[in-house]
Amino acid sequence: MPFKFDIQTFETLLSTQDEMRSRLEHDEPIHGLVIRALEQTSGRGQRARDWISNRGGSYQTLAIKDSEVTLNKPYAAIVVAVGITRVVEGFLKQSIVPNTSISSVIEKNLQIKWPNDIYLENKKLAGILCEYTHGHLLIGVGMNVQNEIPQRATRLNLELETVHTLILQGLQEGLEFLQINLDLPSLFKPYDFLEGKSLSVKVGSEVKTGIARGIDQNGCLRLEQNQGLISICSGHIQSVHL
Repeated sequence: MPFKFDIQTFETLLSTQDEMRSRLEHDEPIHGLVIRALEQTSGRGQRARDWISNRGGSYQTLAIKDSEVTLNKPYAAIVVAVGITRVVEGFLKQSIVPNTSISSVIEKNLQIKWPNDIYLENKKLAGILCEYTHGHLLIGVGMNVQNEIPQRATRLNLELETVHTLILQGLQEGLEFLQINLDLPSLFKPYDFLEGKSLSVKVGSEVKTGIARGIDQNGCLRLEQNQGLISICSGHIQSVHL
């Protein structure tokens, strides 16, 4: 089912995600609310890591109240990433002009690095943070557009308002994925940045190594080791090798 969005834009916030959590904790109605900031001074990503949020990027958080079909699923960030990637890729393909920077983007497909990052040309383009609290799914998205970026990141050279809109369309698609039974490994496979690569993944106090072999139906990373396949549902990827 389609969701209606109520967009509130602010010049500067500490974090759109934290602003949304604060409103929820004060019992404010936030279903369908999108909080957008032109700049974040304390943006955060997965595991509370800092997300550099200089002016010129797209930073927004959407809140959706749970319904009869639960949105509290472990793979929420993955299907949201797929939704955004599909929408942005579709827009770029429709806008393609031969021998331009846009055409070079399409030749190097957008990909998703498990579990919540969107990559372009082997560099991080966007990050997604999904949190479920008090019966609401909070989805934070930060995408580099016209902002200054770290050396190992990249950005999407489009108009900022266009990117804002594409992200909301992608969120809509991701929410639709959450409400249906789907073949998650097959949905994710075309965008899998890690497939076939050698990884080191920190899981708790251990570091596990192996070859990435997609994800399972719960969104867990499948890692091929000498003794066979294992599934990692929560971990931090320390290194990636071809």
